[in-house]
Amino acid sequence: MFKLFKKYYSIDKKERKILNRTFFWLIYAFVLVRMIPLRWFSHFLGEFKKEVAVEINSGQKELIQMLTKNIRRWKRYLPWKVKCFEEAIAAKKVLEKYNIKTTIYLGVAKEGEKNLIAHAWLKVGDEIIIGKKGADKFVVVGFYS
Repeated sequence: MFKLFKKYYSIDKKERKILNRTFFWLIYAFVLVRMIPLRWFSHFLGEFKKEVAVEINSGQKELIQMLTKNIRRWKRYLPWKVKCFEEAIAAKKVLEKYNIKTTIYLGVAKEGEKNLIAHAWLKVGDEIIIGKKGADKFVVVGFYS
């Protein structure tokens, strides 16, 4: 346990701030996704069926890289399995704090004959930053900006 605290305080102050925000939003997203129906909190995600095209600069790219790194860190240490939708919500809310516009995509795909699987991913401009793995296999059913 002491090793974790030492590791935490060895992180750069700016990155530690993002780490803390990411932790808060991952817990918040966990509660939202697992306990509340989407129709009750969809307005919280942004405007439905509206895409945002945005150019990001090098400072914002660095911030996005820190965010994705911190989400991977938290996924290792949290006692539950973090789902893609929770990751996307947390990342969106952290990036909103830094005035970076994003779009959450929700998609479905058929697995086998009868099973449907869902996936969520987050895009900044044209780049998928969260949920990139397998996103091209899913049919988009909705998106929020």
